[in-house]
Amino acid sequence: MANVSERFEQVGLSLGWKESPAVKEPKLVLPVRVDGRYAYVSGNVPFSAGELKFKGRIGADVSIEEGKLSAAFSVLNCLKALDREVGLDSVEQIVKVTGYLSCTEEVTEHPDIMNAGSQVLVDVFGDAGKHARAALGIHTLPLGSSTEVEIVVALKA
Repeated sequence: MANVSERFEQVGLSLGWKESPAVKEPKLVLPVRVDGRYAYVSGNVPFSAGELKFKGRIGADVSIEEGKLSAAFSVLNCLKALDREVGLDSVEQIVKVTGYLSCTEEVTEHPDIMNAGSQVLVDVFGDAGKHARAALGIHTLPLGSSTEVEIVVALKA
């Protein structure tokens, strides 16, 4: 069986890392905090190549389908941060995902939108990618992003 990094590439994903421009010095917040066997990945928004890909509120500026892509990009950025700090092959289990969606009052498809991010985790980690999750609709997010995702991961002993 392929290791996690190989599986990541097999499902057509890239781990090219470019730190979010939102991360400034001095670093008061860590991208990943490891405590014992758990890694807590800070919230990530959908940056790609240094650019915020999905800006605005889902249901107004961003479609539901674009919201799904935004959630997937946010999860990918969590995985990039995790890979940079501890390596994806050290992941035993994705424990918890929290997805924040900037959306209008009319949008009620929060779980469906976040499923796109959850699917990335299952595609990469298989059963170890299945997790508990919360999907929350809120008014605004950092930098006007449409999504932000944070992840809790159990690490191999």
